[in-house]
Amino acid sequence: MRSRPAVAARLSYLAFFAAIGASFPYFGVFYQDRGLDLGQIGLMTALGAAAGLVAAPVWGAMADRFAGSPFVISVAATVTAVGAVGLVLVDGIGPMIVALAILSVALAGIAPILDARALETVGSDRNRYGRIRAWGSAAFIVTVFVTGAVIERAGAPSMFVIYVAALLALAVVSIPLRGGRSSVTLPRLSGIGVVLRHRPIARLLPAVLLVWSAATSINWYFSIHLLTLGAPGELVGSAWAIGALVEIPILSAYPWLAARVGWSRLFLFGAAAFALRVIVLAMVTDPVAAAATMALHGVAFALVLVGGVTYVSRHAPEATAATAQGILSATVVSVAMIIGPGVGSWVAENFGVPALFGVGIAASVAGVPALWLAIRRDPLEAPAGGGEPTLAAPLEGSRSGSADAEAGR
Repeated sequence: MRSRPAVAARLSYLAFFAAIGASFPYFGVFYQDRGLDLGQIGLMTALGAAAGLVAAPVWGAMADRFAGSPFVISVAATVTAVGAVGLVLVDGIGPMIVALAILSVALAGIAPILDARALETVGSDRNRYGRIRAWGSAAFIVTVFVTGAVIERAGAPSMFVIYVAALLALAVVSIPLRGGRSSVTLPRLSGIGVVLRHRPIARLLPAVLLVWSAATSINWYFSIHLLTLGAPGELVGSAWAIGALVEIPILSAYPWLAARVGWSRLFLFGAAAFALRVIVLAMVTDPVAAAATMALHGVAFALVLVGGVTYVSRHAPEATAATAQGILSATVVSVAMIIGPGVGSWVAENFGVPALFGVGIAASVAGVPALWLAIRRDPLEAPAGGGEPTLAAPLEGSRSGSADAEAGR
């Protein structure tokens, strides 16, 4: 009975990140194909991020309220597919904005709910989450290349054939994933306020926002920077695959690494790797060397991703597991995508690329002590020999209380 949800979690990550690989790198290509200019493309991107900012916590609250339902992810995936079909069929930026809003609002609910459900399949050992999430990185790599080849032959709209198919597959394979019922039932959307007022999470959110905003400000300009250095188009595509390729062994080895180093040190090391990547990128002028910095990005991405998701899962107040992941997702995906590219584009346009790298370095370096300050008072302290955290004191209103203490954490 336990293996069925675990298998469903792996298949769900495969399907979900197949959809992401078929869409995220190519939405700009599709918008250009439909005649949108750069300003309109920026508007569409910002609107999608804003929709996710509002929708992700709401979806999380709904998933917690109906934790026993097996169809929450299925509904979100199906509505996302409907929005995608509408985006292909409509003409004009107005109708496209409506279709994108439907797509973005529904899509925002999938990742946090899937993370919360996947974490429940690993039990008390949250560090095993990385091994499940690695399936998503593998699917992303394959689908990016497949979709690129399909677009080359059939045009940009053909990406939605793969995108919609992956979403419909997700709607089916995710059905065995349902949340555990809690003795606490929070009224409507009140769980959002409960999470935001919870001190461990409230300390973390500004720090991870700084770290991710700095990373997205650089990545938003990364492909353009490679082309400026004289990189061929094939190298640009391969550079993004490098990051995902590096993620897979890091995510797969995360339980082993955490047992020897400690999850908090890995979290901080990931933030430091983000900073090191920007420093190296600012120094090199060879396009191959610049593309190779995505290996550092892959290390940083994997460690900070797992660190954030597992930290929030350990500290989420009772009956708010998906809500807490929704708020983290809104912070990391939506707010960081608004702040990072927005500030980065303004700096690059007004002060030049060296200033963009300077701001990126400053923000990335500042993110390391900010993250350390956020987690250093964590009641879940790592034992002297590393490994899984030990419960130093019960967390008020947290899911990580007596059950984890009994498990010897």
